[in-house]
Amino acid sequence: MYPHAKLEWTQARLEERVEAAPDDAAARTELARVCLSRALYHGGGEALAAQALQHARKLVHDDPQAPEGHVIAGAALVASDRPDAAKKFLDEAVRLAPERGDLHLAMGAFYRSQRDLHLAIKHLENACRAAPESWESHLLLGRALSERARQIGGQRLIERAQYHLVQALSLEPSPDLLPALMRDLGLLCLLTGRFADAEKLFIRLRQNPRFSSVARKYLGQVAFSLGKYKGAIQHDRQYLELLVAAGHGEEPGVLAQIGMSFLHLGELDRAREFCNRALVLDPDLLVARHALGCVMVEEGQTGDAIKLFRDCLNDHPEDIASYVELARTRRRAGDAVWLQKALNVEVGEYDKLPVTGGTVAPRLVARKRIDVLLDELRAVGPSSVGAVLQALEFTEDEGLRFALWESACGLAAGHVADEVATRLREPGRFFSVNLARNALSAASCIPEPALTAGLHVTLEDVQRAAVDRRGNAHDLVAHRRAVEAEREVARAWQAVLLLAIATRRSRSARQLLAGWGAGVDPELAVAVHAAQAMCGEPEAIKALHRRAQEKGAAVLVDRLLARITPPPQRGDPQAVAGGDTRCSACGRPGGEVTHLMTGTRAVLCDVCIGEVVQNRRSLVAPDDAACHLCGRTHFEARSLWRVHGVDVCAHCVDLSVGLRERDAVDRFLQSW
Repeated sequence: MYPHAKLEWTQARLEERVEAAPDDAAARTELARVCLSRALYHGGGEALAAQALQHARKLVHDDPQAPEGHVIAGAALVASDRPDAAKKFLDEAVRLAPERGDLHLAMGAFYRSQRDLHLAIKHLENACRAAPESWESHLLLGRALSERARQIGGQRLIERAQYHLVQALSLEPSPDLLPALMRDLGLLCLLTGRFADAEKLFIRLRQNPRFSSVARKYLGQVAFSLGKYKGAIQHDRQYLELLVAAGHGEEPGVLAQIGMSFLHLGELDRAREFCNRALVLDPDLLVARHALGCVMVEEGQTGDAIKLFRDCLNDHPEDIASYVELARTRRRAGDAVWLQKALNVEVGEYDKLPVTGGTVAPRLVARKRIDVLLDELRAVGPSSVGAVLQALEFTEDEGLRFALWESACGLAAGHVADEVATRLREPGRFFSVNLARNALSAASCIPEPALTAGLHVTLEDVQRAAVDRRGNAHDLVAHRRAVEAEREVARAWQAVLLLAIATRRSRSARQLLAGWGAGVDPELAVAVHAAQAMCGEPEAIKALHRRAQEKGAAVLVDRLLARITPPPQRGDPQAVAGGDTRCSACGRPGGEVTHLMTGTRAVLCDVCIGEVVQNRRSLVAPDDAACHLCGRTHFEARSLWRVHGVDVCAHCVDLSVGLRERDAVDRFLQSW
């Protein structure tokens, strides 16, 4: 988009041309672009931005209808931090040529300088669409997305930022910008858990003298994230030594990370030493105060640790990490009463808090604290059920009331599940209809292998139960009746356990039910079919209908099926790579595209998805359209488009674009 090669030589030649022919608009335009490129991307600063502005003003004066001068003047003024003057030139350029890529690049830079990242991203996306081979657009968009992710959060924003920085790198940007680009990409790899890629980038960055020290800092963060605490300490110490050698003071955040590393290694004295060194430099440093509190917990100084965590929360109420440690420390000290009182207080304050405000929504913080307390009460055990139910009285918020009720039910079910799971280990001894019902009610809390093991009741178990539960029979006929009665109990036990297993709706549950469906007697087959119906198996539903009609109970079975059959769920389309599958829109086979997305009614390739992204305005689908991949309508999706007769919604486009971007990042980082 801008020139980057031999800029000083090119500028000198163009200045000679302009001096010889002051009215040569083409030469002056190119000279202004060269000056602006040096100012923006090659360390030229305000002096060269001023030269670009001077030439752009001349262009605008000579031809007010030529957009180039307005764009260059606006971009130069943005670089000089003069937003009001820049806006006038850029607005005029929008009026004259709204589709220019360099205009959208300048508008993106303008809004980014004003901290309006939403509009900055919008214009930079337009710049990338107008000039996809421009590394400048990808660079600025990647950085704007990264800043937006830090501002509002969101994994997808970070992934998009990664993709555009990778695009900028692959387009061979100016060598002057390469180290900073590597640093930015490495930080994003840290945020997305690509620790091996981050390590490679920072090792390479360490070779650059200007970035050597900061590379060691980030290598320390990589090592810490990977649990390589000795390596983290080594990198952090080397970074601090370089800082001191350069005449700077030690960085408290790095000292705190060294303290945390020693804490993980169990060297509590060293951990305390580095945390205190960090706090001398920055007494309010949260990470150091938190780490020191954790040291106190490990040393058994529970009271001092609780006081420190409370001080952290007084200064930083949004700090959930300190709240977790405070609640956990209270629970380990056996102070369940504190947990119960804290739950009542947090729930009681919840309704009074504003939904938004400041940098963190107060209600969101309160909800996180409530979740922490519920987790700790679960660890206390079923005795906490009453406390959780009592907290219901302190809020009218339906969402919170449901969460509390669900937690109480989970605690109760967990208690039942523990007792049932213990007995399921010996099904031949404990099988009964009541125990099976309890297993069904607590099935979500019982491991599936335990439920499966409970099915194994043998004839010997039935015969033993007939004697143990019904006493010795006086004759053979009575004994046979007792055995048959226990056999019926065992069949009912197995039938209800099959239903309990079906509630998991897992692949292993379906496989087990399919095995049981072959060769069982007709009565138990009904239970198998009912269990399969709970998993959504259509053939099992048909079999139940046939059996119900034979027995004259079709209406009753229909009612039951309506309750147990899972509702049809809208599934996301699945990615398909290679093969003979063809795109429903353009006909391309899998071998000619990066990937295909297959849905309920169509298959779309990434090329057609890219066409949608490039031409959103002209491809809007009719009002009655529904996505051919997932079924969403205009009422359920942000947008719907039609490409070559196939309708696709914004959700599916995002899935496909995200997959393509992640693939591009993977390939680049593996080969770079």
